[in-house]
Amino acid sequence: VWGASDAPVRAYMDVDLSTDLNALLPLVAPLISGHSDVAIGSRLAGGSRVVRGAKREVISRSYNLILRGSLAARFSDAQCGFKAVRGEVAERLLPLVEDSGWFFDTELLVVAERAGLRIHEVPVDWVDDPDSRVDIVATALEDLRGVWRVGRALASGALPLG
Repeated sequence: VWGASDAPVRAYMDVDLSTDLNALLPLVAPLISGHSDVAIGSRLAGGSRVVRGAKREVISRSYNLILRGSLAARFSDAQCGFKAVRGEVAERLLPLVEDSGWFFDTELLVVAERAGLRIHEVPVDWVDDPDSRVDIVATALEDLRGVWRVGRALASGALPLG
């Protein structure tokens, strides 16, 4: 959808509405002003208020540690389903992003960061959806494959980030 849009700012949030919509204006404002290129909601940033179980908390924090260790990621929360990007940035980045599943947002952020783009993080109020039907094991394995693929592409210079 982002690729077909001509909007100056493109945003999405997870369908479960776990993120409080009061964070929408702080998410898009730095993009509209030109301060940032990409903006993300973060459940791990100071000031965020999060309600979720210990299992998901450990998985989330572990995943972000893996990203920091393997891909040198500097953003705090790759998979909070609350992101926005400036339109012209989306047009540059989307052709470089291969994944169209759960790893999409992580890959987009890694590519943006490695391309030297400015990523703004917004602390969010977030409440875990108790009815989530995400298969955590399958999703985690796919994400690890994605981390391996992107890491390999970065190491070999296969991603044209200049």
